[in-house]
Amino acid sequence: MTSGNGAEQSPAYLAASTAGTMRTVMWLSAGVATVIVALRCYVRLSMRKAFGLDDAIALLATAFLIAYAAVTTAGAANGLGRHIAYVEALPNGPDNLIEIALLVDIGEALAIMACTLGKTSFAITLYRIVMEPWIKYTLWFIIITMNVVNVLAAVFVFAQCQDPRHLWNPSIASKCWPTSVFTNFSLFVGAYSGAQDFVLALLPWVVIMGLNMNMREKLAVAFAMSLGIFAGAAAIVKTTYLVNLSKKTDFTWALPPLLMWAAAEDGLALVACSIPVLRPLLRKFVTVGSGARKTTDPETSYPLHTIARTEDVMKVRPDKYHGQAIIESVSRKDNPYDDGSEKSILEEHTKHSGLPDDQWHGQRSRIVATREVNVTYGP
Repeated sequence: MTSGNGAEQSPAYLAASTAGTMRTVMWLSAGVATVIVALRCYVRLSMRKAFGLDDAIALLATAFLIAYAAVTTAGAANGLGRHIAYVEALPNGPDNLIEIALLVDIGEALAIMACTLGKTSFAITLYRIVMEPWIKYTLWFIIITMNVVNVLAAVFVFAQCQDPRHLWNPSIASKCWPTSVFTNFSLFVGAYSGAQDFVLALLPWVVIMGLNMNMREKLAVAFAMSLGIFAGAAAIVKTTYLVNLSKKTDFTWALPPLLMWAAAEDGLALVACSIPVLRPLLRKFVTVGSGARKTTDPETSYPLHTIARTEDVMKVRPDKYHGQAIIESVSRKDNPYDDGSEKSILEEHTKHSGLPDDQWHGQRSRIVATREVNVTYGP
């Protein structure tokens, strides 16, 4: 970890610094994400009374992001963001370089975990409102593969050398992987992470368009749940900087752009997974259309055609008792003339009076669809 040549550097070269920009990006990403996730928790705890696993994971991801910002800020205080020649010239230059390298490795692992947990939270949130089996399988595939790949990446930060201390203190001898191995794996993880952002941004359109909501609300919710596309864009830019992981000659200057884009991706992922949850809070300040009409929530709106004709099993969101309401069985008698739209049970009906079906059809008659539902609550 040396400057690579003994030539004197110009004053402008030695004065160059990205430390201030890096600190701003780090704490802006962490601060915005913290505020949004805090509002998310308020909605789930105070307004919905239904704090779930996705909320807990979002909180944990936020903690990782704050720790990442703190660790990187400590690195900046030791010279991260300056050219290595400047750091070497400091009274404690060699010790500073060792501490910077250690903090960068720790920060890299924290950023990876914040990233994967934020996207996992969104995938679980989406899983709660989908009905189609193929989407559920897709989400499970994303959750499992994303966590496996990213956890491996976090472990490999330290596992690439038999003695991990060699990574931040080259004076400690150790056998390590070729530098290209970890760099290439990191490139794969970065590309895969970006691809998952785009998939998670597109899936809500498939889900929301099938819900019992008006088109205006569908578009608003779909756009809100697609904000992860910005995290995907940040992941792509971050991936282009991953080649800097193999640069040792001026790593204190080469790594900050990668670190900043990683923070931006993590922050955007947390904002994207939390914004849709804030709709009940936004409804306190914004009215839709004329008057104070109540809007429809995607977590409690289901496609009508998915209700079973004879018997079905369906989950609905957690109830106020912190349990989960499960429709165990549904028995139904259908109007043979109904097209499945459920419109027959919404009309004002008159008595059937025993009229034959061919005379009764088309008239405003009694309710023709009944359901018997058994509901149990579980933890």
